[in-house]
Amino acid sequence: MNCQIGLENIKYSSIIMINNFKDKLLGCLVGGAVGDAVGSYYESQSTIKEVSYEHIYGITDDTQLTLATCEAIISNKYLTPDKVAQHLLQWYNKGLLRGLGASTLKALRDLQMGAHWGLSGRGGEYAAGNGAAMRIAPLAFVLNVPEQRQLIRDICYITHKNEEAYVGALSILYVLHYTLNDVEQDKLMNKVISEIPDTQVRDNLISIAKEEYSIQEAAKLLGTSGFVAASVPFSIYASQQVSKIGFQNVITQIIKCGGDTDTNASLAGQIMGTTIGYNALPTEIISIFNKIPESSYIIKVANNIEPKI
Repeated sequence: MNCQIGLENIKYSSIIMINNFKDKLLGCLVGGAVGDAVGSYYESQSTIKEVSYEHIYGITDDTQLTLATCEAIISNKYLTPDKVAQHLLQWYNKGLLRGLGASTLKALRDLQMGAHWGLSGRGGEYAAGNGAAMRIAPLAFVLNVPEQRQLIRDICYITHKNEEAYVGALSILYVLHYTLNDVEQDKLMNKVISEIPDTQVRDNLISIAKEEYSIQEAAKLLGTSGFVAASVPFSIYASQQVSKIGFQNVITQIIKCGGDTDTNASLAGQIMGTTIGYNALPTEIISIFNKIPESSYIIKVANNIEPKI
């Protein structure tokens, strides 16, 4: 599949150019893509006893919309919701998006019909999904998260006009922001909690941060559905187990918990990849990534993003 959408006029290299910024960024994109590609095979299965890493059929909307966000960053000196919306729509118009949720699908159809991004998509409780959180990660590398929260909200609101959806995405960005700024892992959850508005997302982060749980126990406590107040706290908590059980084991345990397996594994993969960095990802994770048909394009995209803060 040719998934080059928004970079037709940009000269880029497929060689992996590593500095600390690129190491973390590429780790984020690779980790998220692996979680997405493996997890998508198991989405909504009722019982998952074993997880095979042979079922690699490509990325879904989790990574595709993340790449669309990356393309908006690359193509525009100043990022705006309108520019992000344009790149999301480009992917939709090409017919490449797989597994779209209802809120995102409605927003893209509205945009296709000429609606302004501020009027597209769903609002209210039906927009409380994880579709904004799944695509938001690249902003942590180019925005000052604490100072640009209104821009972040607007970019979320393109598809999800809901406070829980926004706070879920904001939580992911704060985790990445503090990870990039070398906050100690045992302090990270509480720092995120201190920065986000009072919502069910925040309440669930507080509840899971009080004690140590296995990933399976966290899943029972929070849930694993696409509801953002379940998905984001669960994915964040699971990602923090990487130093104890390793990247692949975290992904495996997330998928075995069922529910929205691709998004949950992708969100955790983005966080773990940022924490570890591309250079330190296990060789088996790189091997899995190389099986993804879109792997070379993901590397090209990462090579074209530069820090703007």
